[in-house]
Amino acid sequence: MFGMLLFVAIGIVIGWNLPQPPWAREWQHKAVDAVRSLTNKSGH
Repeated sequence: MFGMLLFVAIGIVIGWNLPQPPWAREWQHKAVDAVRSLTNKSGH
């Protein structure tokens, strides 16, 4: 599970500067929000 999240995170970083269609931006925002919510919960 962690490995999959790592690959997703690396893919987001690599694709961050490439042109994105609107659906890709929406998915990116959802993924970033999901990672942020996971890291915020683990910090408490």
